[in-house]
Amino acid sequence: MTTGIGNTAFAAEADGFKTTADFTLEGGTEDNKPTNPIIPIDPPTNHTGNLVIDAVSDFTFENGKIESKTVTYNAVIPTDKTLGTQVTDMRGTGAGWDLTAKISDFENADKTKVLKGAQLLIPEGNVSTTSVSKDNPAISKSVTLNATEQSIFSASQDSGMGTWSTDFEGKGNHVSIVVPDGNYADSYSAEIVWSLQDAPK
Repeated sequence: MTTGIGNTAFAAEADGFKTTADFTLEGGTEDNKPTNPIIPIDPPTNHTGNLVIDAVSDFTFENGKIESKTVTYNAVIPTDKTLGTQVTDMRGTGAGWDLTAKISDFENADKTKVLKGAQLLIPEGNVSTTSVSKDNPAISKSVTLNATEQSIFSASQDSGMGTWSTDFEGKGNHVSIVVPDGNYADSYSAEIVWSLQDAPK
């Protein structure tokens, strides 16, 4: 019995025991449903799997006029959209990944003319994620596209797990096309091939 003002009685432990809490987290499977973009990138790919490109932007540039000099034109950003790409890695292995891109020549509709010397520039983007592993982020890179695959968005080993997006214009720079003088007046298109590798370079 304890008496006196301000005195506190502490109960002695009569017995104790330890238990466990177990949990298994499995890697994603090839039939995983598509992941919605965490920033408004269009179009979505609707791809399924445990390592996929969720969305990647098409590029449409402001119209140009022939001038006696090289001119740079910026991509048009669709209303309420963002120019960028998103990758989801649900393998749970930490193996890393690498998203590359290459581009064909800019050609007119009947492929009789080529936009000579044109270069498409993608700046280093602003990266965002839903992942808790923010200390191991994916890396966005500045690239001038050509016919050779180049790394644009990548994650080294133990990085880039979960869902990662890059906003190509999120740091204030623009997706742009550089057009030299001496080209024909016409409408031109090029094909960009995006490829996601299951390990970093």
